[in-house]
Amino acid sequence: MIVCVGESLIDFVPEPPLYRPVAGGCPFNCSVAAARLGASVRFIGAVSRDFFGDQIVAALDADGVDTRSVSRVERPTTLAFVKKASDGSARYAFYADGSADRSLGSSNLPDLPDRSLLQIGSISLIADPQSSTILDLVERERDSRVIVFDPNIRPTLVANEADYRARVFRALGAATIVKASDEDLSWMFPGVGHADAIGEVLSRGVRMVLLTRGSAGSTATTAKHTVSVAAKSAVVADTIGAGDSYMAAALVWLDEHGIVEPRAVSRLSVADLSSLVDLCGRVAAITCSRIGADPPRRAELVDADPHRQG
Repeated sequence: MIVCVGESLIDFVPEPPLYRPVAGGCPFNCSVAAARLGASVRFIGAVSRDFFGDQIVAALDADGVDTRSVSRVERPTTLAFVKKASDGSARYAFYADGSADRSLGSSNLPDLPDRSLLQIGSISLIADPQSSTILDLVERERDSRVIVFDPNIRPTLVANEADYRARVFRALGAATIVKASDEDLSWMFPGVGHADAIGEVLSRGVRMVLLTRGSAGSTATTAKHTVSVAAKSAVVADTIGAGDSYMAAALVWLDEHGIVEPRAVSRLSVADLSSLVDLCGRVAAITCSRIGADPPRRAELVDADPHRQG
């Protein structure tokens, strides 16, 4: 099983002259993407009792995500307005003070299923109690399961940079795998080249770094191997949810190959890494070809596979 912990929110995606409300957030998007690829997935988070919260839970249910660990609370839903550039990239304006997802506490956390992979990331680490709840969880679970961390840095949301950096580096210290964009690495290690920044991440006990570089492709690096692949061809509608679907594909690959213990990640071969990042790239490319965070289902992925026979 794959367990995604953290924020859920409503993205207001531009459909001129209006905006369309779409359920989103890094762990939410990851859980939906992984479920659409056929994995058994559970989402853990605090969700508002307002009608936006109803929309979030309905979206999880619609894709078969296990919502038994969702806590409904009397706080508003985090809202994010999206502005898209001509190249498909997106900027966000967040409205999150006092929101439901930030209220996740230790009492909301159930016991994790055996042999489950754990995913965390993004704006979940910005504010307490949610941030400390998640960091305490991953530090407790670091030796018993694979933990995948996507920093997905949003500098405009960070009020206290020193405090937030400390939280990010706590997560790095507990993570088995880090999925980061080139922008994330530049924020975490300013003035340091990507290769050296990846070395810095690995030196903290991380066993694999997945680096996404947009149209320049992606790279998987362990202590033993580095594999780079070109970006898959796609007509980009926007990049919303692309990184989340990439991470979901990595989790699904690991789950399907029985890579559920941290030491197993270190033993992955070049062929393993190539297979993993190929799947991730194909999933992300399909997501980029569609408006909003709309990851593919497994059947769509098979139909789009250029290596498929027959």
